[in-house]
Amino acid sequence: MKKLIHPSAFVEEGAIIADGVNIWHLAQVRKGARLEEGVSIGKDVYIDADVTVGLGTRIQNGVNVYKGVGIGKYCFVGPGVTFTNDRYPRVGRTTWTVVPTILDDGCSLGAGAIVRCGVHIGAFAMVGSGAVVTKDIPAFCLVTGVPADATHRICACTDTVMPLISFDGQVIRDCCHKNLKPEVLQLAITKADEARDLVILPRRTGVG
Repeated sequence: MKKLIHPSAFVEEGAIIADGVNIWHLAQVRKGARLEEGVSIGKDVYIDADVTVGLGTRIQNGVNVYKGVGIGKYCFVGPGVTFTNDRYPRVGRTTWTVVPTILDDGCSLGAGAIVRCGVHIGAFAMVGSGAVVTKDIPAFCLVTGVPADATHRICACTDTVMPLISFDGQVIRDCCHKNLKPEVLQLAITKADEARDLVILPRRTGVG
């Protein structure tokens, strides 16, 4: 597969761009960034130095992915998603620490979501549009709201929404076998096995 880099995009020398990557209008990719095979970078996207974007991931228009953000395989980052990498930003400081944020394989972030640095978004989790993520999200969970909170379990292909009190072994369903490409389905099965039998209870119960 050939790379497609739009003439208006700016890819710095030292960026690592795999085969099959698409980089669209006015995007910028910094030195040391690594875009794995099949990645799609939308219009006006900024990929900071040393950021890795995993196999098959799609980053939609107008997203800034700052240093310290790690994005796994087959993730979806919707238009206008906001990341940060400094918990206490202040103009005039002479030193500061990059706080890492991890997007695990297969997760999806809806349009306009805000992700506070230092969180881990679990495999095949889904963040609703406009949500503000301030804490870790378990695998195969749907979160919404400000601040974002888990409301349901969600299957690997997103067709089936289940009660929050569910087991990870239940998140690979018939619809997933029908709707997912084989390589994504196998990844989802692996991730479900790794997180099997983790029960998530609603916060209001005071349990968990």
